[in-house]
Amino acid sequence: MKLKMKKPSLLKAILPGNGSAGYIFVPVAVEMILAVLIFVQSRTAAMNYLYALVVMLFVTAAWGTYEYNRGGDMKLFAAIASLCAFGVGVQLVIDEVYPVRTTFSALKYAVSAAVAGCFLLFYSLFRKILDRPWTIWLMIAASVILFAVLKIWGIDPNGYGTYAWIKIRSYTVQLTDFTKVFAVLFYSSLFSSRAKHDEKQVLIISSIYLAVNLIGCLLVRELGSFFILFFLHLSVLFIFLPKGKVKRTYLLAVAGITVSALAAAYILYKILYPKAQAGELSGILRLIWPYVRKIYQRFSITANIQNDPYGAGYQLLQGKKVLWISGLYGNTVNFNAIPVPESDMAFIALVNAFGLPAGLLAVLMFMRIMLSGSELALRLLRISVQDGVVVYGATVLLVVQALLVIFGSCNLIPLAGLPIPFLSRGFTYQTIVFCFSGLLMMLSRQEGGESNVTA
Repeated sequence: MKLKMKKPSLLKAILPGNGSAGYIFVPVAVEMILAVLIFVQSRTAAMNYLYALVVMLFVTAAWGTYEYNRGGDMKLFAAIASLCAFGVGVQLVIDEVYPVRTTFSALKYAVSAAVAGCFLLFYSLFRKILDRPWTIWLMIAASVILFAVLKIWGIDPNGYGTYAWIKIRSYTVQLTDFTKVFAVLFYSSLFSSRAKHDEKQVLIISSIYLAVNLIGCLLVRELGSFFILFFLHLSVLFIFLPKGKVKRTYLLAVAGITVSALAAAYILYKILYPKAQAGELSGILRLIWPYVRKIYQRFSITANIQNDPYGAGYQLLQGKKVLWISGLYGNTVNFNAIPVPESDMAFIALVNAFGLPAGLLAVLMFMRIMLSGSELALRLLRISVQDGVVVYGATVLLVVQALLVIFGSCNLIPLAGLPIPFLSRGFTYQTIVFCFSGLLMMLSRQEGGESNVTA
């Protein structure tokens, strides 16, 4: 009796699973479609994009082939490469359409990728020190030094009241971005070092680290970065710390303190506002007033933009208009008044330039990174707790920050005032994004290789 073999369909042959070479064509298609969309919006931006397109196509093909040959997660690769294409495309359009303070630099973009590549080459050395019991204290000390440097030499180049940068000759570096790298290394070391810590020790040490970052962020007035670190702190403890009464009590207590602090900020604002208007604040009240006002404005403006449509609510109001008029293909001809489109509002600029489907696709790509990163972290936990925590931390710091800023710019939640991974410009933060993305791809290759050998 002859057995008839079913021929696989073309779609299944091209995209059967995470390791399919067909996923190389996803970012290639995105890059080509963007060339057409950019040409419609701006001829000058289209010419600049064509120069970048040649390089992007070559890098995408070479990088994709490398990942495929080494068993990397190709769905993850497709999402990262597609978001990189979106970032380059929208930044070039932003320079031609919107009023901006800086221009997009392909050279800085390339240097960021090169620095991230060097970081990955030396990551094996970092992995070794993460197993040392003193590494957690080294990361705490590094955070203290970082904030001390910012307190003494920090500058506010954008005039937003945040002293998160230092100036080195003609270049500015946002040091608070490095707190995210320190955080990933800290939690990885905390859960994987040779000196095993019990439940109470983990909670105490991690709380010390969180307190250092809270105080530091308050000193430089950069609460956005702390929100991301706060979420990472709670989620890491919830997922990686074994179940227990102490853990449950701690998490409930932190949740209660957070809600109480927000309520206190609201009450204090109502009490202090008349005195602030009259210039009668002094002492500690004068010190805490900027933080109370900022927290109140973030929440109140989200609830009702019309409270201050030409002040604190102006940025969100303009973003809301963009979502109304962008349609399927974008609409930069009739509307280009978006504050800070190159950073905080990069997602809104993306929708305005390329339409609502492009915005939806970008969100789906971030969700793909979240799914791939979560699955990879779960698999790696069986092999190495250290790598599992690193993958989880990198995934959270990429995806959660992206979603917080995207939802904030769409006025669904309070705007955090942070850059969006891949879409926003900025040499320092772009380097961190490439480092985290490279870590995810590198560890997916190693995990894939090990699983293949086991099989």
